[in-house]
Amino acid sequence: MDFKKIKVPFLNNQKIKEEADAFREKFWNNYVPVDIENIIELKLKFDIIPVPGFQNLCGTDALISSNWQAIYVDNDAYSDERYQNRLRFSLAHEIGHFILHKNIYSSFAIKEISDFYKLFKDIPQEQYGYLETQANKFANYLLVQRKILFAERNKALQAISDHRELEKLDKGTLNSYLAIPISKVFGVSEKVVEIALNETY
Repeated sequence: MDFKKIKVPFLNNQKIKEEADAFREKFWNNYVPVDIENIIELKLKFDIIPVPGFQNLCGTDALISSNWQAIYVDNDAYSDERYQNRLRFSLAHEIGHFILHKNIYSSFAIKEISDFYKLFKDIPQEQYGYLETQANKFANYLLVQRKILFAERNKALQAISDHRELEKLDKGTLNSYLAIPISKVFGVSEKVVEIALNETY
């Protein structure tokens, strides 16, 4: 395939959110955190294959094959509890490609790591950026359910004793503070929750 001619269709946030919500309702309902590894292995029947040094080899910590049978992950991230939240997001990101980009991604014919090298080398970076942005948004909507986010945001606000101090903070700063306790509920990084809060409130 000539990766240089790839054109990624535009998807707006509402469409991506609808796809993520539908996927979660089908495979997980509204429990938090979303056990994406369980969904991938037990419900979708994909293999998760840890590869030593994968991050250094590919510049990414996860990659889905074009035949939708496997997701390759960095072995260190997979086996180290400290990277659990990052891995959860990365796996959800790869499922974003499966849901949003199935047709175009199937045409990439990625079966092994060398195929990914060719894709990354040849695809216009603008088009690759569109793929990655859409998959990131999908992962965020999938892992941070907005209805639960609303409730957790209210809890976090109520837990702050000096509400006068809150009034002095701009929206972005407030959300960065609120993201700290809320991120533990969803099992994602503070940055992921902060993005969700900034987009929603």
